[in-house]
Amino acid sequence: MKFLFDLDGTITSEETLPVIANHFNCKEEIAELTIRTVAGNVPFIESFIRRVNILGKYSIKDTCDLLAQVPLYPELSQFINSHHADCIIVTGNLTCWCEGLFKKIGCKCYGSEAIIDGDHVVKLKSILRKEDIVDQYRALGETVVFIGDGNNDLEAMRHANISIATGLTHNPAQSLLSICDYLIFNEHALCRQLRQLCGEYEDQKSVVISCAGIGSRLGLGLTKALVQINGSSLISWQLKLFKSVKDLRLVIGFQGGEIIDEVRKYRDDVIFCYNQRYFETKTGASFYLGARHANDFSLEWDGDLLVHPDDVKRILNTDGEFICYAEKSSDEAVWVQTDEQGQVYAFSRERGDYEWTGPACISKANLTYSSQNVFNMFEPFLPMRGIKVRAYDIDTYNDYQRVQEITKDWVL
Repeated sequence: MKFLFDLDGTITSEETLPVIANHFNCKEEIAELTIRTVAGNVPFIESFIRRVNILGKYSIKDTCDLLAQVPLYPELSQFINSHHADCIIVTGNLTCWCEGLFKKIGCKCYGSEAIIDGDHVVKLKSILRKEDIVDQYRALGETVVFIGDGNNDLEAMRHANISIATGLTHNPAQSLLSICDYLIFNEHALCRQLRQLCGEYEDQKSVVISCAGIGSRLGLGLTKALVQINGSSLISWQLKLFKSVKDLRLVIGFQGGEIIDEVRKYRDDVIFCYNQRYFETKTGASFYLGARHANDFSLEWDGDLLVHPDDVKRILNTDGEFICYAEKSSDEAVWVQTDEQGQVYAFSRERGDYEWTGPACISKANLTYSSQNVFNMFEPFLPMRGIKVRAYDIDTYNDYQRVQEITKDWVL
């Protein structure tokens, strides 16, 4: 596996071209171009040509020495240092300007090239197409992970096996959100995801909350994560219930931007996983997409589910694989059938002993893709240990009213 990183704002905690512009007192012109380029309002090639024309008259040595002082994200730098053979920097910036910075990062780096006369840039020779480097490594049989934040990372992400949009320095370009697999705003969360992709897992189970659906049966015109339960959004309830969970992953699709804004009011280290086909798929696909690069065990949790706080603690402290079920409470229940030991041996649309509400926990070894429901993913592994909990689905408006009454005295 190879990790290809954008440079500016992804590895560095500042954009490098504005640093040059500030030093040489031409910051206003460069700053405007940089903002418009990152947002995708000016094509990168056009913007870069214009910026090099402005900055190329200055000393290459001075510029190189200046950029060598640009701060790097420390934990991300540590990850690159410990996996330097598998990490590559790809930047549209000029290699002659970035040589000192490249040495500090300490892995293989690709950049754009210039024709040089003495200590000055005469003109551009070539502008790096990041997707070409992605294709180069894929042609060698490598699985390529691309990490970036700007509109000029779009094609590289499209060509990569796995794409991660980052918001460490500034919000990522909107164009990336329609194709990326992950969106991460926190350096520690990003490094955790990179380590998981390397097979370096934490002992604690991951929690995957599926919030990608459109909530059509509820009839409130909102994805269920955003509906208000006694004055707070449903997702905020879940965030409070999972405040002790390190690896919390939200699968988003419909109204993803609004969910991101709501979640970031409470914590910034959530990994957002995109189900880009949310309209065509069900919860099985969302859970798979959230859990496939998570820890060894992943706990499935629907975005429309509330579980009593005491039972949440019990679930989080339970090891291994299991399926939770509850007394029937929702209008459109899926049933579980259990044996004398409480093990689940079947799911049914018609009859059963208890209601299947989720949550459920599965090992990575048994995780398989399904475009259908989560319980369809678990059926091949039945019988499985069952745990009875106080859990409440919100599928219909009657469910919504009922849950508001049930939860009014809960203490989170």
